[in-house]
Amino acid sequence: MIATQSPQQRIVELLLPESTVVHGYLDVLGAETPPAKGIGQAAMRVPLISRIYEPIWREFFRLAMGRNAVGVRREKQRAVDSLGITEGALVLDVGCGPGLFTRAFGRAAGDSGLAVGLDASESMLAEAARTNAVGPVGFVRGDAGHLPFADGAFDAAACFFALHFFPDAEGALAEIARVARPGGRIAVTALAHPPMLDFPLFRGVAGIGGARSLGYHVVPDVLTAAGCEVTVRKSSGAVQFVTAVQPA
Repeated sequence: MIATQSPQQRIVELLLPESTVVHGYLDVLGAETPPAKGIGQAAMRVPLISRIYEPIWREFFRLAMGRNAVGVRREKQRAVDSLGITEGALVLDVGCGPGLFTRAFGRAAGDSGLAVGLDASESMLAEAARTNAVGPVGFVRGDAGHLPFADGAFDAAACFFALHFFPDAEGALAEIARVARPGGRIAVTALAHPPMLDFPLFRGVAGIGGARSLGYHVVPDVLTAAGCEVTVRKSSGAVQFVTAVQPA
């Protein structure tokens, strides 16, 4: 079944607060922009960085994954598979950046499904709307720490390579769990480190650019506390990948 409404019209029905259309995406924040934490977050709000993000920044994360790194095409497919996206699914991509993964989720969900990318950066979302708003895909400017959706609104929710930039990573994880429906899948990829590196100097160095390397326990512990069942927990270099499911 093909949806008769546009992706933006369908997203408006999912949103709890009112929104306005800005540069091709829906904005629920207006002037209430969450503060940037460090030069890394600030850079994500610069239009030029938004344009070159995929070829440069994602290469950094590929290197951070070490010997288990894969190309972007395979990485997108692995993301789709980890979420179990099927025809008609509603999928949320938190910290979507320019929307590369959001577009892949929309393709997997088909015309009757919908992929929603959420980010706080105006420049990233303008780029996402310009390059990746294809098919059943749309974008929202919102706060990951206070997702503007009802409980259980999505069949799947993801956060790839963005969690470590959020001021309250734990709060964002709890929000991601909240908006996943019973039986819904969650997938998270983030910078992470083992317990032996969890000391003030390491945290200080890691935070210079505004990023926070999370302890290996953080993502699974928060998702478990939110009522989810962790199904996969693995690390590759300085990157951790975790999947979970909300019990039906």
